[in-house]
Amino acid sequence: MTIVYVSMNRLKVPDDYRTHLEKAFSESGERMKNVPGFLEFLFLAPTEGDEYIVFTKWTSEQDFLNWTQSEAFKRAHANSNPNSPVRSDLRTYQVKAHS
Repeated sequence: MTIVYVSMNRLKVPDDYRTHLEKAFSESGERMKNVPGFLEFLFLAPTEGDEYIVFTKWTSEQDFLNWTQSEAFKRAHANSNPNSPVRSDLRTYQVKAHS
C-alpha cells in the first residue's frame, strides 16, 4: 500500500478579489517543484460559487510540515494581506492507495 499526504485549502473568495487571488497563485506550482517531498499542485477555480481549492500532494505529512515551517514558505506568504477578504479552511488527508 502506498500512502501520500494531501492538503486542501478551501478559499472563499469575493467576486472582486478573484483576479487578485488567481494572479497570486498563477506560478505556485512552478515554485513548489524544488520543495523536498512535494509531488503535485492544483489550483481549482470554481465553475460556480465562490470556493477555490489549493490542492498539494506530498510524500509524507512531515514533508508538508517542513514546508510550512520553511523560509521559502514564509517568503511565499510574506506579502499576504492581513485584511484580505479571503476566508481559508485548511484540511489535510492521508491517501491510502492499494497497488
